Amino acid sequence: MSLAHSPSSPAAFDADVLIAGAGPVGLTAALNLARRGISVVVLEAGDRIFDDPRAGTIHPPTLEMFATIGVTDAMLARGYIVRNYQYRDRSTGVVADFDIGALAGETAFPYRLMLEQHKICYILLDLLRNYLNAYVLMKYRVTHVTQDDGGVTASVETPAGQETFRGRWMIGCDGGRSQVRKCMKVDFSGFTYEERFLILSTRYDFAQHGYALTNYIADPDEWCALFKVPGYDERGTWRVVFPVDSQASVEDIFDEGEVQRRIQGFHRKPESYDVTHRNLYDVHQRVASSYRDGRLLIAGDAAHINNPLGGMGMNFGFHDAFNLAEKLAVVTRDGASEHLLDLYDRQRRTVAQEYLQRQTIENKKNIEQKDPREREKFHDELRAIAADPDKLRAYLLRVAMIEGVRRSAAIR
Repeated sequence: MSLAHSPSSPAAFDADVLIAGAGPVGLTAALNLARRGISVVVLEAGDRIFDDPRAGTIHPPTLEMFATIGVTDAMLARGYIVRNYQYRDRSTGVVADFDIGALAGETAFPYRLMLEQHKICYILLDLLRNYLNAYVLMKYRVTHVTQDDGGVTASVETPAGQETFRGRWMIGCDGGRSQVRKCMKVDFSGFTYEERFLILSTRYDFAQHGYALTNYIADPDEWCALFKVPGYDERGTWRVVFPVDSQASVEDIFDEGEVQRRIQGFHRKPESYDVTHRNLYDVHQRVASSYRDGRLLIAGDAAHINNPLGGMGMNFGFHDAFNLAEKLAVVTRDGASEHLLDLYDRQRRTVAQEYLQRQTIENKKNIEQKDPREREKFHDELRAIAADPDKLRAYLLRVAMIEGVRRSAAIR
């Protein structure tokens, strides 16, 4: 795709809205804006949508949001519906089995969906091709952004050299190291965990041993998480997540003998595991001090990052994108007050601080609890929740992210 640029003329716009990053959040924002008649240019530093194993859990309120723009059916056709998930102890087995169907009276989608984020990107890209007011440009890396009273100017490295794009607004959906955020007057405070997360992918079928499609497995020494996604060939791939020493070298962590030792320690079998992919991530808990600085806005990982236990980070970014696109479209198209964008900041940042950070930190604390009395107390609480319909519904409203969405909508 090509656009006519007028770098020397600040009155000439390439689009109403520039978006940095063609990940799931950036493409969701673009589709929502394009559907509302807002012109959009998405600038992506990479040369393609990367298919390395990343987020893969879609929660009920996210499915509800995507249903409003005609995306959910395509997602359901490609993903795995998860109607229950298990919390386990690595030594003793199942602690509690949670029936997500208990949410049937609260949502039209009383389940999780397992679908990798790059496949969601493909679905969104296909839909964006139907809009003449939307462009997605690969190998276009935003290097700097400035703003004035009339709009935003983005300096971009392109295959043809340095170019300049103009927009009335710009959204940074360019990840935890967001260049857009770095050009804003905001802090990104929080902390980085001492350990990293190792993800091992294998086609070995853990379901034959009683595992659900999603499992959180507590252990004071080496907790793990286990879940199944469709995989590259759509025949199913299981991912096992472990904590690893941050001081260990990548070569040692990825060493085949060490990989086999770790996964065999989780579930022993006579043959070696066929590990088809291995990934290693640094893990952080951070929230930006503001999601808006004038004409610059941020969403998704650019605005907040967290550990992945509970599968909340990508979903939270989707919720940002829907919230922001609706408000930005009204401001841009209808001349509504820009205070709506401050409301976006209040709603989404408040819930990120009160809900996303607290819940994900708690998830990690519980799964790695070392005090045996505290661990058993927590497990007793989980058993009681799973056995009581009212407690179960209240618990699922929180962990399935419905409570957070409702809280965000209530902020004024």
